[in-house]
Amino acid sequence: MRRPRLPRATTRLRLTAWYAALLVLILLALGVSVDTLARNRLLDDVDNRIAGTAEDIGAAVEKNLVNWPFTTQPVKFEDIVPPLGSFASRGLLVQIADPTGVIVRGSEYAPTTPLIAEDPQPSDAPQFTTTDWAGDELRAVHFPVIVSDAIGRRWYIGAIIVGERLTTMHETLASLRQVLLVTSAAGLALALAGGWVLAGRALRPVDAVTATAARIAAGDGTATSMSARLPVPPTNDELARLSSTFNAMLDRLQASFRGQERFVADASHELRTPLTAIRGNVDVLIRQTRGQTASPNPADLSAALLDIRRESDRMRRLLDDLLLLARTDGGASPAGMTISRDAWIRLDEIAADAARSAGAITAGQILEVEAPRAIAIHGDADRLHQLLMILLDNAIRHTPAGGRIRVAVAATPEGVARIAVRDEGEGIDAEHLPHIFERFYRADGARGRSSGGTGLGLAIARAICDAHDGALSVTSAPGQGSTFVIDLPGAKVVGERSERTPERDQEAPRQVREATA
Repeated sequence: MRRPRLPRATTRLRLTAWYAALLVLILLALGVSVDTLARNRLLDDVDNRIAGTAEDIGAAVEKNLVNWPFTTQPVKFEDIVPPLGSFASRGLLVQIADPTGVIVRGSEYAPTTPLIAEDPQPSDAPQFTTTDWAGDELRAVHFPVIVSDAIGRRWYIGAIIVGERLTTMHETLASLRQVLLVTSAAGLALALAGGWVLAGRALRPVDAVTATAARIAAGDGTATSMSARLPVPPTNDELARLSSTFNAMLDRLQASFRGQERFVADASHELRTPLTAIRGNVDVLIRQTRGQTASPNPADLSAALLDIRRESDRMRRLLDDLLLLARTDGGASPAGMTISRDAWIRLDEIAADAARSAGAITAGQILEVEAPRAIAIHGDADRLHQLLMILLDNAIRHTPAGGRIRVAVAATPEGVARIAVRDEGEGIDAEHLPHIFERFYRADGARGRSSGGTGLGLAIARAICDAHDGALSVTSAPGQGSTFVIDLPGAKVVGERSERTPERDQEAPRQVREATA
């Protein structure tokens, strides 16, 4: 039979438990330290008291010995010992031992056996010991009495043994431990309650994050369902930074969802237009071939088929662009697309070829290429040609007849190849500049096909730059034209080339202009 799994402890409970465990360790260490310190202090007091009593008795013995009248009889140690009643009244046990260790005098309750056995080689210093007596713990001191004769000889004449029961000390320590235990238990209970409350307050923003994430997860997966945001407390602590980071993440996710929604809507619109045209032409063909005895009009059939072919080509280009950008998002290579960078390629030649190719779709615009030096990099010539064609097509569509479009190729001292495409078109408003490289984004907001293209060209251009570890930027202002700048690393100058090539075209065929993305 499988055991049921116990529920996991919450973070709040774990924090409180860790706090309680830490507090218990602190209180335990504090209690042991206080108890040890109190015991040592009380024991020192006992030692000082019994040693002081022994010193007082020893001083009285020496005084009596000095004042003892001269006789022919030897002086007995017990004869010069002062009365012990005053010393015994302090609650002490006093014993007087001769040099052989025999108790010759004692206080009222003192035993006849020595509290401390005599050492065969007694020391000059007092000796303290703890022993058991009559079921109680006893602290005693062995205080030797040593006198000096006229020629400086030292004589050990006996010892004074003073003892004191440690019952009072143990009672004091027991009271202290009881106070420590009660106060520690009360403090631990208050700390647990306070820790539980404080942990709850500290984790409240985390609960808000969880609730917000749950609301977002329960939404319909659109950008609107991610509009909820966390309140950021003005504390500038970890939780405030967590809320700010979470809000920033939600902003990026919401922007990403909105971009996806716009992408899907724009792609659907772009695909619906050619499909509608194809469907209309097919319906025309069906009406002409069904239920009629006369032969269909060849001119009508040719026009309808040409429209179908043109719209099919447009749909194919759109799908190719979408697949290219999908591979870019998939990360097939460092920038998401397959490129070849094994050979050196000449950027000045690629710029000249792109200008010649773009000359077929101009409508009175003037194309100029300025490449005073031959500049080479490791790159993919086809992709870079595609990049320049995208920028030139964009410039041609937005530059009026008679306007100039200039392509300049140069290299910086840092070894960066720079290609600039400048037009004299209507320019771009500042509010649109951050978005022009987004898919299907159009500065005028139009979805129609009057301006040509699919709205994916600049997105593909940036992807090609990224695949070459380069950068694509734009500067523009209304009425002042636009300048797109391509920076590609790893450039070298391979020679001088002074060339200024104007490319003109009076009127290109309609099919060519429409086939250029």
